[in-house]
Amino acid sequence: MLKHLFPRSPKGTLLLYGLLLTLVLISVHFIDRQLADMMHAQQLSHPSLKLLSKTPLLLEFLAGLTIFACISERFRARFQALAIELALTLIFAFSIRWVAKWSFGRTWPESWIALGDGHNPSWVADRIEAFHPFAQGLAYDSFPSGHALLTFALAFTFWRHTPKFMPLWLACMIAVITGQLSLNYHYLGDLLAGASFGLLASQLALSLHSWLKKRM
Repeated sequence: MLKHLFPRSPKGTLLLYGLLLTLVLISVHFIDRQLADMMHAQQLSHPSLKLLSKTPLLLEFLAGLTIFACISERFRARFQALAIELALTLIFAFSIRWVAKWSFGRTWPESWIALGDGHNPSWVADRIEAFHPFAQGLAYDSFPSGHALLTFALAFTFWRHTPKFMPLWLACMIAVITGQLSLNYHYLGDLLAGASFGLLASQLALSLHSWLKKRM
């Protein structure tokens, strides 16, 4: 099942990311603002939702534990490939997140960042929703969702190596979307973009690791 999410042909890759781009654009243009208003009206703040929104911390801990465990020769013999791809996934994920947030510069759905002259501009507080490419500052860091990006990137890499735990990795993906969206931390389009970039980070890690193995 998972192998179909990592197409090997250029055509398959173009089709996959073309579909994901289409979903993001549909969300940005037709869904995000209305959904943000709806989430704000619900005023959800249950502690369980806040816990779900922090899903990447669990996966980052598992990734760090796996990489650290490979200090032991016994663990390294079994988990070395996973550890290498997790390390590469983290490098790609953090790099993509930094570049993408800086490149797109989207404002947030809610105003929750204290600035020197007030709060960050947002859709709920100011009816402002826009992309400001290359703008600097936390006020323009909504797109893509870094939480979704890291969660999907690590979950896909774990899933590829430990498919028997597929329910756990799927649960992590659903959890971060549910938590971030319910608390109105991100637009749906931010989360879809984060998930797409997460898939890309995991796929790049797989491709680079395969390339390195052929040359060793």
